[in-house]
Amino acid sequence: MLLATLSLGFGTFAAYTHLSASEGPVFAAGVISAAYGMVAIMVGGALARWHARSSRHRPAVPAPNENPNENLEALLQSLAATGTPQDQMALIAALRVGRELSPIELLALSLISGFFAGRQTGK
Repeated sequence: MLLATLSLGFGTFAAYTHLSASEGPVFAAGVISAAYGMVAIMVGGALARWHARSSRHRPAVPAPNENPNENLEALLQSLAATGTPQDQMALIAALRVGRELSPIELLALSLISGFFAGRQTGK
């Protein structure tokens, strides 16, 4: 994907340079933006057709009769039963923090802790 993106960038630069030298920079920018716009419209139309076709053939999934909280409680009990008391206390603390923080705060906390964990493993 990276090489394809680089190739597209160099191709765009080459087309702009060639058209700019022969026709002018405004014309070159207009042609390249029109080409990208047409490609975007074609890809969007193809994706819309594909999505409509795939959603039409998808069978309806019956709603499960189980309570999702029961599954969560079973998971937590299995995690707590297999660990040491320190692991159990860490799990309880993580659950409390998870309930008190907003999703954005949780995301920021996970990014910051991942950064510090990555720095420690690099030493």
